[in-house]
Amino acid sequence: MSLYREYFPTRAYKVAEMKMGVLLGAERDRLDTIASALGRDYAVGPDNLASQIPHIREFTRKYHEAFAQYLSAVLVQQPRPIQCRPACGNCCHHYPLSVEPFELLSLYCELRRGDDLLPVMEACQSRSLLFNSLYEKRLEGSANEDEAEDKALHDYFAVWQPCPFSDTAGDCGVYPFRPVSCRMYFSETDPKFCTPEHLQTERNDSYIVYLPDNIEEAIYGISEHYAGLELPESFFGGLLAVNGFEGLLADVE
Repeated sequence: MSLYREYFPTRAYKVAEMKMGVLLGAERDRLDTIASALGRDYAVGPDNLASQIPHIREFTRKYHEAFAQYLSAVLVQQPRPIQCRPACGNCCHHYPLSVEPFELLSLYCELRRGDDLLPVMEACQSRSLLFNSLYEKRLEGSANEDEAEDKALHDYFAVWQPCPFSDTAGDCGVYPFRPVSCRMYFSETDPKFCTPEHLQTERNDSYIVYLPDNIEEAIYGISEHYAGLELPESFFGGLLAVNGFEGLLADVE
């Protein structure tokens, strides 16, 4: 699996990068103003979470739209057509990390509209416990935490545990609201090779579409404004942590 590829700064690429930069800059300014008024380093905490939800959801929607435009600009530069298709779901057996707090909050607000929130939270908990146990085992024989995490991620994929939001056909049940960590994974080879036994072989040519460094830095600055919530960056663990604020979201539409 390739982790990074260079992209040509085409006009479409520059426009997408600029639009995302403007969006992120405006949101960072908004959050900076809130934090300053509250006299602290972060904007969003338990004390104002409910009132911020409408803004968070709207920003997340625009962020995902901007990322989709960025993808359109870079995927055409790939040497071969993308082979990902509906009802595949093989990549949905990974353990997603680096999920932004505003994405976790936005998705959770959608989940709580349904009738299956409890079983979803239970599924998230079982997957979090599984990954944590794999990580602890790897940590015993690893030189550092990063190495242990990387190996645990491969171990988790090998277990072949489907995402709680992936149905029996392999389709995503929260597709419009899925985080960027799920949107950035692609393959130029047949999905049948996106499996544990083929992932690190020449038969598999999958990769992650990363954002430019300046955009990543802007996203980091925004996510820092959610420090008061202390949300994990893992997809399932993060949703579980958001569930801990359910009482504060009871009256949120």
